[in-house]
Amino acid sequence: MMTSDFNDNEDDAENQINQQLSHFEHAVEFKILLDQLLDEQSGKYDKSYTRIQQILDVYQEQPHLLDPHLESLIEPVVIRIRANISSSSAMEAQSKCAWLFKYLYYLTKARGYKTIVKFMTHEVSDLEPMVDFMNAQEIRDGTCWETRYVCLIWLSIICMVPFDLRKIDSGLVASGQQSLINRLLDIHKRYLGCTGKERDASSILVARLLSRRDVSTEHLIPYLQWAKEELSSIHDVFKVTGLLSSLCAIFQYAARDILLPSLDDVAFPMLSLPFIDHFSGNSVIRKLYIKLSERISLCYLRPRVAKWRYQRGNRSLVNNLHSTTSSTDYSLQANIHTHTGNDDDDDDDIPEQIETVIEILLNGLRDKDTIVRWSAAKGVGRICQRLPQELADDVVGSLLELFSEDVLKDVNGDLDISATSEHTWHGACLSIAELSRRGLLLPERLNDTVDWIAIALKFDLKRGSHSIGSNVRDAACYVCWSFARAYAPEVIQSYVGQVAHSLVCVSVYDREINVRRAASAAFQENVGRQGVFPFGIDIIQAANYYSLGNRNQAFLDISVEIARFEPYRDPLIEHLVKISVRHWDKQMRCLASQTLHKLVSIAPRHFIEVVLPQLIPDTTSLDQNISHGALLSVAEISLALTECSAQDAALSDVWQSSSIDVRQSISKIVRLIPEKNLTTFGSEHIREAACHLIACLAEAGIVTTDDADTQAWDQLISTSLKRKEENVQKSAVMAFGAVARYKGLDEGTVKECIDQTIATRHLYGRRGYALALGAIPFDIPRMNIHLSAVLSAIITAMAMKQSPQENDAEAKRNAVLALHAIIQQLHTRIKAAIPYDDFQSVVQGLLKNLEDYSIDQRGDVGSWIREESMKALSLVVPLVTRMDMEIPGDHRYLGLDTQMQIIAKLLKQASERIDRTRACAGNALSVIVRSTTDDGRPCLQIPGQEMLLNISNSDLDWTSPADVYPQLVPMLAFSEYRFDLLTGLITSAGSRTESLLRYSSQCLSEYINQLPTKEGDTTVCLQDFVREFNSILEAHRNDDRVSIALLEVVGSLFESGTLLHLNDDQIYNRLLFLTRKEAYKSRDVRKLVAVIRVLVGYAGLPPCKARTTAVQQLLTYLVHPFPKVSDKGMERRDIPKHISTKKQMSK
Repeated sequence: MMTSDFNDNEDDAENQINQQLSHFEHAVEFKILLDQLLDEQSGKYDKSYTRIQQILDVYQEQPHLLDPHLESLIEPVVIRIRANISSSSAMEAQSKCAWLFKYLYYLTKARGYKTIVKFMTHEVSDLEPMVDFMNAQEIRDGTCWETRYVCLIWLSIICMVPFDLRKIDSGLVASGQQSLINRLLDIHKRYLGCTGKERDASSILVARLLSRRDVSTEHLIPYLQWAKEELSSIHDVFKVTGLLSSLCAIFQYAARDILLPSLDDVAFPMLSLPFIDHFSGNSVIRKLYIKLSERISLCYLRPRVAKWRYQRGNRSLVNNLHSTTSSTDYSLQANIHTHTGNDDDDDDDIPEQIETVIEILLNGLRDKDTIVRWSAAKGVGRICQRLPQELADDVVGSLLELFSEDVLKDVNGDLDISATSEHTWHGACLSIAELSRRGLLLPERLNDTVDWIAIALKFDLKRGSHSIGSNVRDAACYVCWSFARAYAPEVIQSYVGQVAHSLVCVSVYDREINVRRAASAAFQENVGRQGVFPFGIDIIQAANYYSLGNRNQAFLDISVEIARFEPYRDPLIEHLVKISVRHWDKQMRCLASQTLHKLVSIAPRHFIEVVLPQLIPDTTSLDQNISHGALLSVAEISLALTECSAQDAALSDVWQSSSIDVRQSISKIVRLIPEKNLTTFGSEHIREAACHLIACLAEAGIVTTDDADTQAWDQLISTSLKRKEENVQKSAVMAFGAVARYKGLDEGTVKECIDQTIATRHLYGRRGYALALGAIPFDIPRMNIHLSAVLSAIITAMAMKQSPQENDAEAKRNAVLALHAIIQQLHTRIKAAIPYDDFQSVVQGLLKNLEDYSIDQRGDVGSWIREESMKALSLVVPLVTRMDMEIPGDHRYLGLDTQMQIIAKLLKQASERIDRTRACAGNALSVIVRSTTDDGRPCLQIPGQEMLLNISNSDLDWTSPADVYPQLVPMLAFSEYRFDLLTGLITSAGSRTESLLRYSSQCLSEYINQLPTKEGDTTVCLQDFVREFNSILEAHRNDDRVSIALLEVVGSLFESGTLLHLNDDQIYNRLLFLTRKEAYKSRDVRKLVAVIRVLVGYAGLPPCKARTTAVQQLLTYLVHPFPKVSDKGMERRDIPKHISTKKQMSK
């Protein structure tokens, strides 16, 4: 079956549990740090404050754990600040208390200012000193904004002292100074246009100040008039934001009777000022405008709780969960109160302004920003709570009309919401939730509401390259959650089926993790408070907050478990068929088809009689999403039904005989797929699904006998094998193999595959057909007649070519993959099926692949071939060597020389540059070296076997150069592996990756430096290594990947003095000859610089022919046309002085 590429974080549940704290664990350390902060002599302010920040950040998610300690954490700081402000000048107090103010701010950040301000002193004696301190602050000083913020918050609580502020004024008015109230207002206005947190604090200050009765009589209306004038004239976004925040706070804190005189003439006209149009693009201003509108309207309405609202009454969670509680008991305990008549209060006149505000709020529900819609939704709920029943019902009707905006009906009469606005639906859902939570959505309205909410729970539309609707579904879950808290069980009983089924489907089948969890929370709330959801406890145990975090698990495991409960089975299947299978996201369609496969065993007859007849017509839809999902689903269901029929005779009769029409319709699907779906943009998905359908049908035995259908299958597979998309090719190969296994292959088909594999005219066809050769079922003995020809074609396809067009990396890789698949199929029959000569060709072909270092614009694409070849060797070598060991006298397919050659090549790859390739080589080496016969004998008998076993058993991290190279370098002692291993180490030593270069060159240099110069008691000497250098340089002539790295290693050995004492003119002369030959006509600066390093090393030898030749060669580079090359020799301090002299003479 197909698998999804998307996986949610599986560790999410465990991480969240581990991060939960039970108490303030850092209390002792925190108080020590606070003491250091309070100690003016400690000098550890910065360090202590940084650690305090780190501790408080830990409790950002659980700040309530700080509450028992807040008094001891705030009181000493406040006392110190008060003392400094009272006894020092403002500037001196500022410098002394800067870190303390930062500390208090960070506490407000963690716990919230409303909690922290309660622990600050609010005595009369604090007011004027704090005002003077604030007046001395420099607003442009960006380093002390925490000081200003905390002081403004502090002033907001101090100004609430229960004394007339005019009486506690120090009497500065008599001397012509401003009054205390005016000074506070000036402080507020000063920070009103700030861009930082001071603006928010100043709004709280003015709201607290003007909400006092002794201040509001003289200052409230003038302030509102001033604010109105400012809003009419200014265009500073920050000042407008500050003004709106202040007005919102004033209308929140001030008493209604204080505000009433200002409503008609000052407050309400503000709502029609042009500033809202000028700043229409600012979401914060729009939110504050909505909030101000709501609070002004609340001042018009008398504070009350509507008597007509629905009241559920007393609720008992225990009774709801008690299985024996009858419906009669619910009605007795619920104590339901509904009021149908008119209240006495309903006779109050409702001002006309309320209608205007409600219109503003309804428009706010359509806003593009969530914060605006959320504020509007809460405003609608608060206003309706004070309205008469008739007017509130009109508001509810208007809200429900928002759902029907731009909703159309299709030809079948179903609602089409593709043209609707997600913002409108989200705002409407939030409002409905607020109304129901407050009891303002009467049961009579539930019938219309639940239908729209059920649609909202499945609101998912694709717009362009992204989807919309996740916020709508989340808000719809909030509505269902509010239903659970608002209504009695008998009220919600009529809608249990619709709500429960929708929530369960969303909780397991929604694309977004937050929506799945929201639906689960709503379902759990309904189970706990309503007690009428069937199998509620069982379901919430399976579909909980943590288990739903993984989307694959939610689809493939949890939903299948829930489907075993009959009330939810059909809704789950229906949701998959009508929504998930048609989803715009490919991964969702794949998951839906896999889930249907698992659900077949629960209700197989339902799938035969209902589901398949619905899906089969969709397979030929022109909508590619619908067609793709239907093809996958039909494939999975057909395969699952066949699997179930094998275990159920009655079902087998139904599936094989009674549903002949369905089976025939399925077999004709491929022929009926519109040609456009197979050729246009996005056709790769349809081809992938159609090939998957063919594979499943062949495996299920649903193979057509109609020649037209057979031809359509063959044509689809053939054309899909030639597509450039690898996923399509892989699906086509699966279909090819399944059909071949079921029907067999004729000689013409095999010949076509071979011809297409070795052909050069169609690049993508070579790739696809190379993979297809591996899908031929050679585990069926009658197919072995084609094996020799197929192996020959694979060996040809995976060999390196001279032409860049023929030397395609993907085609060669696919050929190796095909060979790997064939070996897996043959397994223990490999020696019987493959002749000795053919097997030797296979092994030698794989070994040659380990020398494939093809490069294109994507980098070292040859590594793909090398890695797959190593995987094939790790399969075939243990298998064949075990058979060679277990059958005495049998002709050995892998002799000792071949075994050593394989180990040498793997050691070379294990020491190469690419981490991934090194790891692949290390794994292959470990598998081969550790392979044993059934009686425990090692399959290999090679030199250095014990050392290789130690390396394989050391649990080595092959991707770490620091771990790998110290283990591999000692293997250079074995001459059988030295050439290849040394080549790999040298290429790594010439790498430009710092870690790779450091460890490889260091290990190699240390090993060579400790070698004796000539042969003696040891098995390896320095002369052997230099001879290997000569051999490598000769074998890789003009191969810059190896030759430059080798020259750099030789140069570094000369510089370290290792090669200066070799005393072998023949080796010196040979190495110098190969070096000069490598540099001949080269224009590679890096290579020439490496050659110069070697020649400079020769210049340090005692007088000899090689030294003279090297010096002469160096002289030619001193006048080289490349400045970097000519200057490189002079940069080296160890060149004999006469070379420099001759350069001067040449100039």
